[in-house]
Amino acid sequence: LNLAQTGFDGKKQSLVSLRADEMVLLAKNAVSRIYPQSKIRIDYTLMPEDETKLLIKGNENLLVLALTNIMLNACKYSGNKEVTVAIASGNARLYIIIKDQGIGIPSDELRYIYDPFFRASNTGDIKGYGIGLPLARNIIRIHNGELHVSSEVNRGTEVQLILPIDKGQSR
Repeated sequence: LNLAQTGFDGKKQSLVSLRADEMVLLAKNAVSRIYPQSKIRIDYTLMPEDETKLLIKGNENLLVLALTNIMLNACKYSGNKEVTVAIASGNARLYIIIKDQGIGIPSDELRYIYDPFFRASNTGDIKGYGIGLPLARNIIRIHNGELHVSSEVNRGTEVQLILPIDKGQSR
């Protein structure tokens, strides 16, 4: 349903220059509406001073959907513990790093996390369908980006979204 609301029709989309920090805030607000008890903290310490290093080319609705899915997972699987979101950038790539202190994913199951409908063996009674992370990865791939997940059981999960910086910088 969320994907349908983005306006994505499976064809080539017109991409516009977007600020990553604004998309993170939109996703945080969406998570707060869906999951009011969430505790998301934006960590500004890695934020680049040069605002042009925050710009990426993309479909805002799709990217916000991907970020929202990842943040929702972080909140849902961390039992109301704080989730941090940081934005960093290099010369050509922008990084959005989402860390939780949740249940983590068993190491022998990490290779299945992008399989549609897969749910880790330790999710217990936590509701979910196993489609958010595969959807988020596909959205990031559409934007020529990468999604990396590292996790440790009972210590938490870190998700890194890596996207190319918009060199055109026309907003």
